[in-house]
Amino acid sequence: MALEGRPQAPRHPRPLPSLRDTFPRFAGEGPDCCAVLYYPPMPDEPLHTTTYTLTRADALAYEQAASRLTPLGVLALLLWLGLWGGAALLIPAGWAGPRFGMNSALLISVMVAIAYVLALLLISVRQWLRARRRLKRTLEVTLSEWPDRLDLVSTGMPRQIGFSEIRRSILGRTHLFLDTDEDVLILPRSAFPEEGSIEDLARRIDGWPRPVPHPAPVDAGAAPS
Repeated sequence: MALEGRPQAPRHPRPLPSLRDTFPRFAGEGPDCCAVLYYPPMPDEPLHTTTYTLTRADALAYEQAASRLTPLGVLALLLWLGLWGGAALLIPAGWAGPRFGMNSALLISVMVAIAYVLALLLISVRQWLRARRRLKRTLEVTLSEWPDRLDLVSTGMPRQIGFSEIRRSILGRTHLFLDTDEDVLILPRSAFPEEGSIEDLARRIDGWPRPVPHPAPVDAGAAPS
């Protein structure tokens, strides 16, 4: 009864527990806070991945696309044709008719045509032999295209080819051929079903900057010859 006349102290609501007190890990505290708040980046993925089979016909297609007559080869071909044309002049007139007549000119043309066909046959046999040496058996290749390189997986060890390592690219109707210092990479057009994908790859490779070869250092102490 004695407490009835004494004023009561005002009551304040009890504060709620903070996030720091309840969940210290999510507030940046505790030994495992970094493991909870850190999210590793997703691994990069290739732009395009395909698996295709190379046969000797693909190697022969490269030999046919890459074989170009050099100036020396053109000169050898002209000499070969001239040799056969000159041999037609040695045929007796009784068989070929008057020299430089109609029959003689026709015979020279036939001889030159035969020589040209023989030259084409020799070139074809040479290309076939080189294709056989280049690809001795059917080969399955898995290609992964990255923004700056190509990854290859075949029967050997995995191999990476940077765009800067490609010296020349040849885009044909059926293949894309990439020449490097070690070997040639043959990409069939059928391995790129998307319209324009193989042309886009060829453009990116052609537009990639190539390393500029540095000149060999000159020995300052060497005496001029």
